[in-house]
Amino acid sequence: MIILRKIKNTKYLNFLTTKKLIESRLLNLLGIQIFRYILAKLTYKISGIFYKKILNDYEDKGYFFQENFLSPEEFLKINVEFSKIIEKENLSRNIYGKHEEINNSSIDYILFEFEDIKKNQFQYPALYNLYKNKKIHDFFSTAEKKNEVIIFMRLERVYTKDQLQNDANSHWHVDTYHNTNKAWIYLTDVNLNNGPFNYIEGSNKFSLNRLIWEYLNSIETIFNKKITPFFVKKNKSQILEKKKIEFTCKKNSFLIANTHGFHRRGDALNGKIRDTISFYTRENPYKLF
Repeated sequence: MIILRKIKNTKYLNFLTTKKLIESRLLNLLGIQIFRYILAKLTYKISGIFYKKILNDYEDKGYFFQENFLSPEEFLKINVEFSKIIEKENLSRNIYGKHEEINNSSIDYILFEFEDIKKNQFQYPALYNLYKNKKIHDFFSTAEKKNEVIIFMRLERVYTKDQLQNDANSHWHVDTYHNTNKAWIYLTDVNLNNGPFNYIEGSNKFSLNRLIWEYLNSIETIFNKKITPFFVKKNKSQILEKKKIEFTCKKNSFLIANTHGFHRRGDALNGKIRDTISFYTRENPYKLF
């Protein structure tokens, strides 16, 4: 019993979780990240056998896009409630947290996590209905190939201060080693000046190159704590730039993407604002159905 209790508390049993990397030099050298990557892809394929709904071209491209997602009436009500929340500093928070970090950052990133609570249900009915929107939940279920998926919703305002030079999300990266999904409803028009979402089509799919990259990334990260995991080096970033899709679109457009693929926040000019409502999930990749 004592031995089992000790094993339970070790870092080695985290390999079947959403934890991005295993904190063991030996296991990473032996290829634990390769094993996790392959097993996660295999589990996703097995789930697809039993889950029959299809999101058009999503598995091949890694994204799905739709214009005029909400009715004009819904969209107007959501904008009004969004503005009420985002303009109340006591209800929102900057992603950087500390005051000195905010002053030195390249963006003001106001973020409000919208929770499933009665206060929000009665105070912000349009946003609450959006949070419960069946169509959005169906998109995530289909993307994850699971009948029940827990998703979260947050309100975001990005204000660019120095062309995103110090914003980590403006560099090419992937969110984690397994399929995971995010979606956005854009409340403002998105153009090349206010940071459109950049994505590499098909980079969500299994490939030998990606498997090698996962292994090397795990080795470098575990031996050098200064390296941020899952971010792309300069030489590879230059290659990705030539293949990218920039999602410029009109307001009230909807985008869902598999952020296991390579992506980044697009470049933006000073003083530009982008308002979005985003949805995200981080399901265990080894959970079937």
